Amino acid sequence: MAHDVTIPKLGLTMVDCTLTGWTKADGERVEKGEVLFEIETDKITSEVEADGAGFLRRFAEVDTLHTVGAVIGALYETKAEALAAAGPGAAAVVEVAAEVARIEAPVAVARGQRKRVSPLARRIAQGAGIDPGGLAGTGAQGAVLRRDVDAVIAGRVGPGPKRRPLAGLRKTIARNMMQSLQMTAQMTAFARVDMAEVVALRASCVANEAELGVRVSFTDIVLKACAVVLARMPDINSSIIGDEIVTWDAVNIGLAVSLEDGLIVPVIKNADRKSLVEIALERIDLAVRARAGQLGREDMAGGTFTLSNFGSYGGDFETPLLNPPQSAILGIGAITDEVVARDGQIVIRPMMMLSMTFDHRLIDGAVAGRFRAELRALLEKPATMLAGLR
Repeated sequence: MAHDVTIPKLGLTMVDCTLTGWTKADGERVEKGEVLFEIETDKITSEVEADGAGFLRRFAEVDTLHTVGAVIGALYETKAEALAAAGPGAAAVVEVAAEVARIEAPVAVARGQRKRVSPLARRIAQGAGIDPGGLAGTGAQGAVLRRDVDAVIAGRVGPGPKRRPLAGLRKTIARNMMQSLQMTAQMTAFARVDMAEVVALRASCVANEAELGVRVSFTDIVLKACAVVLARMPDINSSIIGDEIVTWDAVNIGLAVSLEDGLIVPVIKNADRKSLVEIALERIDLAVRARAGQLGREDMAGGTFTLSNFGSYGGDFETPLLNPPQSAILGIGAITDEVVARDGQIVIRPMMMLSMTFDHRLIDGAVAGRFRAELRALLEKPATMLAGLR
């Protein structure tokens, strides 16, 4: 009996993915737990292990799009069975495919082109108004793949609008943002924070960078402060899952990282238990691997809260959208000198805006207000936060 090879669901929001590679050939022996194929979702390439053993027959080509649960291959007890198989409805499919191949062969010869084009590459090419049959393919036996079409689109010049399909990371972001607004009751509240002591703390860390072994950023300090407050306020570190309120036992903070096509959110696990230096080292590692496309699904999983620093590109305040099932996200703006009143005197202080979006189904305004107040108190007196660090 054959054992189906299917596309697994690797995250709560995963709907589809692209098959980017097989590690085994047709008829090759596969052991349970071996890496069998690779998929790409949200610009993250994940290796998928075989959940059974047997001899492989592949039903899906590389560079094709598949939904979660789709059957892309099967494992058979013998090599002969694997090589003889051709997927569900095999006899009819093979007969039709053979007839189509016979018809296409004379046409290809007549046109002077014998070229294979992957389904994904054909779809993208058609959306961009490109004839894929005229492209130089870099796949096996000259097959045209998605990367070949992307290269042509990237190199196009001339007048007129440029078109490209809504795909990959951009498509995932579009879907997730719509779901975020449709599934939650979002409200955004703001608070201003005097960052004078954080600025001094960060300057001290930079001056001691060689000893610390890392350059601590403002983001690291704010993230650590968020982790401390979240550990005190489990109502914020919670989610609505179905008809239940789930309070998470770990403080796992996602950090929005900007890529060419959008944002992804790797996660710093157990942030409340980590020192400022440990957070800085992990933040740098995740950001570097994110931009190199080297994050795995474990790097993205398990977030209970998200921090987005739009101040890094000059923004003062925005209304960040939730990353369901998380119930809150904090946006931090740029630190700018402002004229404020202190003890009856007009002074200039480095100020920063906090933008907190929360799910009002779960978090009331008073609770969100207390979170912002406690966070502001920590940032304005960060020595109280650092006193508990190892």
